[in-house]
Amino acid sequence: MSNVQIINVCKEMVTSFNKKIPDFICALTRLLLCTFLVFLSSYTFAQNIPIGTWRMHLSYNTINSVAVGSQHVFAAAENGVMVFDRADQSITSLSKLDGLNGSGITWINFDQQTNQLLIAYEDGRFDVVRGNSVVGFNPAQGSTITGSKKINHISIRENYAYLSSDYGVVVFDLSAKAIKETWRDLGDAGQTLQIFQSTFKDDSVFLATETGVLAGDMDDNLLDFNKWKRFASGELNTAIKSIAAFDNRVFIPVDGSGIHRYENGVWTKESFLQGATFRSISASTAHLFMVENAGGNLVNVWKKTPAAVPEIVSNILFEQTNYVMEDASGKLWIGDELNGLVSDFSGSFLSLVPNGPSSAATFKMKFSNGRMFNVAGGYSSSMMPLNRKGMLDEFQNGVWNTEQTTMNDLTDAEVDNSGNRFVSSYGFGLEKKDASGASTRYDNLTSPLPNNLITAIDGAAEGMWVAAYGNSQSLNLLKPDNTWEFFPALTTAGRYPLDIVADWFGNVWMIVNPSQGGGLYVFNKEQNAFAYLTENSNNGALPNKNVRSIAVDRDGLVWVGTELGVCYFYSPTESAIKPIFESRFLLRDDKVTAIAVDGGNRKWMGTERGVWLFNPIGEEMIYNFTIENSPLLSNVIRDIEIDGKTGEVFFVTDKGISSFRSDATSGDYATQKIKIFPNPVVSTFSGTVGITGLAMDAQVKITDISGKLIWQTQANGGMATWNVQDYQGRRASTGIYLVFAATSDGAESEVGKIAVID
Repeated sequence: MSNVQIINVCKEMVTSFNKKIPDFICALTRLLLCTFLVFLSSYTFAQNIPIGTWRMHLSYNTINSVAVGSQHVFAAAENGVMVFDRADQSITSLSKLDGLNGSGITWINFDQQTNQLLIAYEDGRFDVVRGNSVVGFNPAQGSTITGSKKINHISIRENYAYLSSDYGVVVFDLSAKAIKETWRDLGDAGQTLQIFQSTFKDDSVFLATETGVLAGDMDDNLLDFNKWKRFASGELNTAIKSIAAFDNRVFIPVDGSGIHRYENGVWTKESFLQGATFRSISASTAHLFMVENAGGNLVNVWKKTPAAVPEIVSNILFEQTNYVMEDASGKLWIGDELNGLVSDFSGSFLSLVPNGPSSAATFKMKFSNGRMFNVAGGYSSSMMPLNRKGMLDEFQNGVWNTEQTTMNDLTDAEVDNSGNRFVSSYGFGLEKKDASGASTRYDNLTSPLPNNLITAIDGAAEGMWVAAYGNSQSLNLLKPDNTWEFFPALTTAGRYPLDIVADWFGNVWMIVNPSQGGGLYVFNKEQNAFAYLTENSNNGALPNKNVRSIAVDRDGLVWVGTELGVCYFYSPTESAIKPIFESRFLLRDDKVTAIAVDGGNRKWMGTERGVWLFNPIGEEMIYNFTIENSPLLSNVIRDIEIDGKTGEVFFVTDKGISSFRSDATSGDYATQKIKIFPNPVVSTFSGTVGITGLAMDAQVKITDISGKLIWQTQANGGMATWNVQDYQGRRASTGIYLVFAATSDGAESEVGKIAVID
């Protein structure tokens, strides 16, 4: 919403308010609401979402399929569909927040006749989208299918969509919006056969399968596997991943062989691109398109007319092309792995990407000194480099921005008290960027770092703690004066840190790789002492030695997530304490992959069964989010990070990032700059009002203009909320309400005003 639109909305509020209240307070009302006008014009609704709501943070840099309509072009990423309006060239998107039902988008197609978009998913579901309506289908529900239900491709012929899946082909009636039939178990002996794609020639359907090609007469009973003609001999006796009909012939790419053409009942290998491997093949009326893996990261896009030999179509934006479509006007719409949707609709090729993170492959998120980072790097399960580009994403004021660092395989990010931004890499060391933008690289050639395999960093009063993997000098400290100290591991396990956190008492806690012994290695610089904590009862008493997450709470306790539940430590010299929830150890059967502490000292915990929020001592559940009851993209949680300023909680899953606006923010021990939102509160608003910038755990009172107490609560950290009701559950009437807050020393003062327009 633009500032002009915000101002117009507020003017309408003032007019409406003035009609409902006595004349003697109109002047006061105008004055207050004009003050709110100034605030709102500089605070757009895109920056913060309401308390208790969600938003998606999806990357559209990797597009796996494209569908072209007369008005819109659709491009599918893993968790959302980008929608490009051809008239005004605007970009919107569809995601789980818009009603999409499945997990992991695999293919899309658009039916011009019924004006419907079909979206297929890895979990076997598919959606039919028309306008603002989304209808979900699960063709495998209630079936006897035990293996993969993934839908790989959608083709459309006349009034039907044909969904190729890992168990057969689902035939869907586009007009009736109903499944007509499913061609299952199409192997030569009636066994399950993986179907990758389908196409049509005359009255026959052709299927690209895990073993050659199948062809069936559309007038036959194709439910019977015996009715299919099989082409699986010679070079076709392999997995055929793609298929296309062009110039009244059928074409398939055969990896290591070349392009094969079906004509007059015979398959013939073309003379071009022999021995190549391929990503896809597709066709328009005018051209056949072949995407070739040319070795390494090189991908070639080939275009062929019926009579001519193929020619390369090249552009700098064709970095990792997945799929090519051509519209009726001859414009190309290309799904690229790095540059999103690429098209020459304007004459020259452009990359069309909605705002979001640079990659769906998030390794870690980190909120440090008021800045939220997304790190898309890391290493493999066997601790090998992944060679991912060193892109560092930052989320600020509702917008993602990306910078290219000087390193690949990023692992962590931090901002120190001087405003220096640090980022670490598994293979390239450490990079510091100061406020002027100047960068400094620290590696084993330019600093005392023992190697460049940096798994994690953590800022503390002493400086920046740096964990180096696979070396006796695993713990390193870059001090504010730019000098180094290093501390050799005093036990073998301490050489293999995966994560690091410094507590309030000078202890540095490191998670040890489970494959190298697991547990926790703890070092105290001032005491020159260490502890190695395991599951042994006299040596830490962890629930399990395979530690997966760690966090320090507001009381200085160190919370640890293992593969068999949660515990916390007062100090490394004492045994772990295991919280009790529902008469059993907390999450004792879960792999606790993430722990984050919010402003109210509550514990957010990620598992492979979703997200949990517990009270400060871990014995009372507040939320349990799963894909079934929330917009989480997956139940497999890899990381949780909290924006302490806003209370927004970011959930990193194996499918991408979504976030939830909670009712707790980080606070100080004195009142800061107060923000109240939304303000004014209009009649259509049914959520909760958030009051941020309060002193830590402040007592908050809300009164009417005469001083009558309406509501009282305690802040969660630096945030309090109000449901716009009084103590009897009645909606607050139109008027001005005063907000008072008491600090820890008992001092109370008015901190804000709320206008309610009902």
